[in-house]
Amino acid sequence: MQTRCPECNTLFKLNDTDLTIAEGEVQCGHCFYVFEADTGQDNFALNDEIDTSDIDINTFANSINDISDDFEDTSPSLTVTADNSVLFEKNPIIEDLVPPDIRYQHAPSSSLLAKSFWSVAIISLLLSACLQLIYFKRFELASHAQLRPYIISLCELADCEIPELRDLQRLELSSKNVYSHPNVDKALMITAVIVNQASFSQQFPTLQISFTNLVGDIIMARQFTPGEYLNTDADKLSDMQPGLPIQITLEVLDPGKNATAYEFSFI
Repeated sequence: MQTRCPECNTLFKLNDTDLTIAEGEVQCGHCFYVFEADTGQDNFALNDEIDTSDIDINTFANSINDISDDFEDTSPSLTVTADNSVLFEKNPIIEDLVPPDIRYQHAPSSSLLAKSFWSVAIISLLLSACLQLIYFKRFELASHAQLRPYIISLCELADCEIPELRDLQRLELSSKNVYSHPNVDKALMITAVIVNQASFSQQFPTLQISFTNLVGDIIMARQFTPGEYLNTDADKLSDMQPGLPIQITLEVLDPGKNATAYEFSFI
């Protein structure tokens, strides 16, 4: 059965089963107008008489068959569901006219712009989080000689400060000698060699010497600045270079006979 929408004149195909389910009522898949299928079928009636006296019956029959074949291949159809809703099926003519390479392409939508925006936003947040982590961990990161140049460059941009590299555990004191001062009574002369065993240069530390008795109690201690044990002005001091031995000299009061041991430490 065929019917035509009285609203937009779109032609459809129907079957008796669909009409039975929908109780004869269908909905146009083009304009969504609801109408009785029998009413749409009345539109096939011709309003004007056609003069058929000059028409060859065989030629007319062949033409009708050709038109019928084309109509069956190309006409849209209606599908009636159980809830009386009608679905509009795809028209084969449209699929034939549209090139296959663009048939299923969709026009760009705002979703692409939204995805790009959120991608940029997420990357920005991750970058910001990484920079904040580097900022709060800059002292620890800067203690690594390989990372230090990069951390310093970032701190120059962020206007932050990086402390000098320092590892007192890598300072070694060797060749220690303690003897009576040759020119001062009740004084001692101490000489030693200090070596920076770290892989980087660092500032000279403050040196402390402690004298203890037999039970380990400190009976005398004194701290020496780099200028004091190097016998030079502090503003002329440079950093300790890795692996370079440096001779130091200390002068202290003699702690007396109760002093049985001494110890050096870096501060």
